[in-house]
Amino acid sequence: MNTTRDTPSRLAMLSWAQNPAVRPQRLWPVLRARGGAESVLGMDEGELAQDLGSMPRAREVLRAAHDREAVSRAEAWRRAGYEVLTAADAAYPALLAETADPPFCLLAQGDLQRLSGPAVAVVGSRDASHYGREVASTLARELSSVGVTVLSGFARGIDAEAHEASREGIGGTVAVLGCGIDVDYPRENARLRRAMLPRNLFLSEHPPGTEPRPQHFPVRNRIIAGLASGVVVVEASRRSGSLITARLAADAGRDVFAVPGSVFSERSAGTHALLRDGAILCRGAEDVLTELFPSLGIPAAPAAAVVAAELSPEARRLMESLISEEGGSAEDLARETDMAAATVLAALFELEGAGLAFQEPGGRYVLRRAAGWRGAGNF
Repeated sequence: MNTTRDTPSRLAMLSWAQNPAVRPQRLWPVLRARGGAESVLGMDEGELAQDLGSMPRAREVLRAAHDREAVSRAEAWRRAGYEVLTAADAAYPALLAETADPPFCLLAQGDLQRLSGPAVAVVGSRDASHYGREVASTLARELSSVGVTVLSGFARGIDAEAHEASREGIGGTVAVLGCGIDVDYPRENARLRRAMLPRNLFLSEHPPGTEPRPQHFPVRNRIIAGLASGVVVVEASRRSGSLITARLAADAGRDVFAVPGSVFSERSAGTHALLRDGAILCRGAEDVLTELFPSLGIPAAPAAAVVAAELSPEARRLMESLISEEGGSAEDLARETDMAAATVLAALFELEGAGLAFQEPGGRYVLRRAAGWRGAGNF
């Protein structure tokens, strides 16, 4: 390894990160109270046992700090092409370092500059609706377009939409994994992973080769929340893991935003609960930017907003119905709007021609929100 970087603190972080008996949530309060890793390493077992509440625990912390095999493994990861960041390194993300139990070590693949700018997490359901996917895509694209890095967990659904939409923008995107950085999971995101590299970034606290396990993902969420200035929950059921990210963000003093959805949709029950409990209403990138990064300005309104302004009253009324009901068949829309079937069909033809709506297989019409129409809200 590069000996100019390998201080005792860094070597200890590399070793502690690979020892499951050394838990960040137990050791970090002691590290902060004692002034850092080197001070802790200079303590005797008895003194450290008082701080940690256990003599075996203190012995393991001191023993693990000098695990040369762990350091050698970290060097092998570096040779394999992964950047190895420890909490003792200047490049370690400052916001993450401020949280209660940041990882001792992170493995990175891609552009580390993605950790140096403003960042917002966009998270939500794996089983996302068309509405949720369109919202995540539009929001992520607009945030990235003004230089905000979009963070998410690389799961299918909302996460994948956020990464895809933001990867080409100025801000780009960062994916935090719940498995080893070299593990291709989920497999349906393999194309997205190739497209994100090398301009964007993947992070993991797990050693290479670590398979995804259910318990990894809630723990992974603390990293997503810790890296961001704010977290936007786009779509979440009552038991969604995204609500864990929101809670961790709030505990870390970050702003939590929630996107409203249909009151009839279980996929939005969690976001509505967040709004009830004090989350900030998110109708689009403007709400996030105004709250967190007012100096960055607001993304320019897309050309589709001008097209929408020129629609007939019937077509605009139908668009409002498509937003509130998340789409429907021509017959459903006629009942909802109390318009004649012929009028609805004509309005749908107008919306399709303007590129603002399309028909899904099965005859259901949905609004193409990514086109940028802004009605009662941004989505």
